[in-house]
Amino acid sequence: MSRVSKIIAVAESYRGIIEIKPNKGFGNAVFDKKIRQVGFYTGAPWCAFFTKLVFTEAYADHVAMKAIINQCASGNAQATLKNFKANGTFATGQVPKPGAIVIWQLGSGTSGHAGIVKSVDEVANTMITIEGNTNASGSREGDRVAQKLRTIKRPFQAAGLNVLGYVYPVEI
Repeated sequence: MSRVSKIIAVAESYRGIIEIKPNKGFGNAVFDKKIRQVGFYTGAPWCAFFTKLVFTEAYADHVAMKAIINQCASGNAQATLKNFKANGTFATGQVPKPGAIVIWQLGSGTSGHAGIVKSVDEVANTMITIEGNTNASGSREGDRVAQKLRTIKRPFQAAGLNVLGYVYPVEI
């Protein structure tokens, strides 16, 4: 199985997980334990921790890559992208690709959102993502792991999510 396939399979395996509101933990004890092991703490937004968990599990067989993920990924979506760019082991860019971590910026502020790209339809200007801490309306402060249909490129949204960049998987 390719690394991209592993990332998507891991993300898919958590679809439907529901949080104990607001950001207090999870009814699924196994998921709760795993996400806390990658840094989630009670009260924290958890979308970026979800992507960190997915990448950590997808690279479980590679100690060095897990160490880089642990060093670069955090609970802050924008910091996660910045850290991966600075490290350079995982390429970053502006084009969506399956298996990538997508990072959004909320307006022009320091808050953001993160998810895993499942598939891309360039003709329709859309991508399907799997995201933690989202809901039916696509909020960055939701209550579940869900699959979302997202626009790739659109005019800047002062009060909305704007794609900031992507962290691409490394096939090893």
